[in-house]
Amino acid sequence: MQHFGEALKHDSPRMQEFLNGLNNDESCDEVTIQTKSGKRWLKCVLNKERFISQLLTKKYSFKEHPDVTQTIVVEFSSPNIAKPFHAGHLRSTIIGNFISNINEYLGNRVIRLNYLGDWGTQFGYLALGVRLKDLSPEEINKNPIKCLYDAYVHAYNVARGDPKVHSVAMDIFSSMEHGTTEEMQHWQEYRAYTIKELEDLYRRLGVQFSSYEWESSYRMNKITHVLSAMKQRGVLLEQPDRRHVIQVKNRTVPLVKSDGTGMYILRDIAALIDRHERYSFEKCMYVVENGQNEHFAALRGIAHVLDLPYAQGIEHIKFGRIHGMSTRRGQVVFLRDILHEAQQLVLEKQRASPNTRTNVIDNPSVCEVLGSSAVIINDLKQRRMKDYEFEWSKILQMDGDSGIKLQYTHCRLVSLLRAQASEEDVQSIECAGQLLREPEASEIICQLANFEPVCYQAQETSEACILVAYLFRLCKSTNLALKVLPIKHETDFHKRQQRILLFSRAQKVLRAGMELLGLTPLEEM
Repeated sequence: MQHFGEALKHDSPRMQEFLNGLNNDESCDEVTIQTKSGKRWLKCVLNKERFISQLLTKKYSFKEHPDVTQTIVVEFSSPNIAKPFHAGHLRSTIIGNFISNINEYLGNRVIRLNYLGDWGTQFGYLALGVRLKDLSPEEINKNPIKCLYDAYVHAYNVARGDPKVHSVAMDIFSSMEHGTTEEMQHWQEYRAYTIKELEDLYRRLGVQFSSYEWESSYRMNKITHVLSAMKQRGVLLEQPDRRHVIQVKNRTVPLVKSDGTGMYILRDIAALIDRHERYSFEKCMYVVENGQNEHFAALRGIAHVLDLPYAQGIEHIKFGRIHGMSTRRGQVVFLRDILHEAQQLVLEKQRASPNTRTNVIDNPSVCEVLGSSAVIINDLKQRRMKDYEFEWSKILQMDGDSGIKLQYTHCRLVSLLRAQASEEDVQSIECAGQLLREPEASEIICQLANFEPVCYQAQETSEACILVAYLFRLCKSTNLALKVLPIKHETDFHKRQQRILLFSRAQKVLRAGMELLGLTPLEEM
């Protein structure tokens, strides 16, 4: 008997749909709602054999989606051009990828947007830094991201001690805003360098986007219609210093600077309006660290002031920070270095382990997947809002809860099943649940039954750690069962068949869960 609390109290459409499904489900002999101690409870009496049969023969595919229920825009990753990909972008990328995956899996249409920061005063600093350091195109080409980032930092540091340098950077961007500068060609080149770097990182993380979009698409000369609409509504207020602001509750939010350049939040409003025109979304989710909370509160507030009907659909998916992200030598580095370090550490472990298959030792693609899996799961197993310390010893552990442990269990199941039956053989097995009476088998069955409820809970809270914890429990139950439920040495043919079916289902659910988290499941390691 399960307590559903508020969901039953308010008779939500999802709960009604769920109850109708239970009443029509052959595995349920009785479905009733009972009141106990002032709370409403759902009592469901299962037909155990039919329930197990349905569970072990149900199709799980990350590629097969039910009918679309909502259109959701998820903006995530969104680094700046000519700057290395850092820890904050890592969290945004893998959390946003999970949110996109889980929503697609549960039937929503998801638009995955990478909104790249290629506009603003930062580019004035970058262009000025290239001039100050007198960098040639040949020098930049050797290591573009590092070279351009160093130029930006150099100009920024010089400007801190000389206000005139800051004014020059502002002037460069101001002229770009109005499209009257030779820097526009360099700006195009720097964007190309950044995309090349990012595509390799996203490949290694297993992340894809529906669209790459640019902050510059909403520069001043392209969003005059948005400003005009604000003026017509009487909400855009000009200040004595020529700034333009908007009043949101008790807060004054600047939109246009006194030099006529637009603020970041103005471009965000223009992008929001444009996205709704193109995608007609119900939700627009921004996966951005907690420090930007005020920005998104202002964005939502402006949307309400403008009476945008989709203002309620704006959601800021906040997350905490990673502390201490560095190499073993203690150097603070960027994501490319972290992924390379993880790959090298995995390679060392593979070479040292007597259990590593000879055909995967020194296989760079296997080590790359294991390294990325370790980094991804180390992040996603944390509560989203939690700050955490980056520790190599925990990231790469085999015995504890890690991405490598998930990969190991999946490989173990694949190896076992390949040795005992083909996929066609597994599909032809008729389930006989009465033969799976061992406590270890029952524990796996209970875990498998929880997969979809866990997915819904993870989706509703945008908490990947719920699914990660579930997969660790499934791995623990599976590894224990593998010790006491043999297949190869089981003399009873029918028991052997049922165990093959059980472990096959565990492998498929584990694989589906890993894919939802953004991992590439390996088949040998």
